[in-house]
Amino acid sequence: MSVHRSALAVYAVVLVVAFCGILLALFAYHGPDESSGRDYINRGVGDTGAVNLVSAIYLNYRLYDTLFEILVFSVAVLGVRFYLTDQRASDVVESVPESHVVRRSADLLFPLILIFAVYLVVFGHLSPGGGFSGGAVAGSGLLLCSVALGAGVVARRFHERVLERLEWTALLAILLLALLPLLAGRPALYDLLPRGTPGRVASGGSILLYNLLIGFKVFVGTWVIIHFFIRHRGEI
Repeated sequence: MSVHRSALAVYAVVLVVAFCGILLALFAYHGPDESSGRDYINRGVGDTGAVNLVSAIYLNYRLYDTLFEILVFSVAVLGVRFYLTDQRASDVVESVPESHVVRRSADLLFPLILIFAVYLVVFGHLSPGGGFSGGAVAGSGLLLCSVALGAGVVARRFHERVLERLEWTALLAILLLALLPLLAGRPALYDLLPRGTPGRVASGGSILLYNLLIGFKVFVGTWVIIHFFIRHRGEI
């Protein structure tokens, strides 16, 4: 197990360093542009196809910054996983008998939470929302289920090992999607997908795809943090 964790840590560090090196080699900073704010407002929808200008900025114009935010979140998740794997709290909390009210509340609210999370992710380029907020909302739904059923039960139902692999697959897919334009002779982070008709779900170029990948990454990462803290503590 320790060998597997060490190999995973080395893989993550190499991946982050290589990606940062590629981006630093391709881009140069020439100082702030005072007119950039007006350009975002006046040309944002036409340039990106996204009605939500916030999504247009952080998943198109400023995608460079967003990728580093994802890497920071991934490193935080990795740190929690590695640090708490072999750590045990000095005062382990005893399991609390299951509450019928909490169990019923979780059964009723969890599907609604997931639906709302999917809405935030899918319509993030059309209205307030996006991958980060949708993933966090979905993760809070699993927290509710952990309170009602216990973290161990939720972990078994969601196949923890499979989710762990899918989490890193989502991160790799995000990074590859950002570098894919290089194969087409375009700059990195260039949007290869058509912008579509603003106001429709199939619009915004790659923004919808980024939101889906980021939403899943944040959802799994949030659950990993919750699960390891609960396992470290003993129970909620």
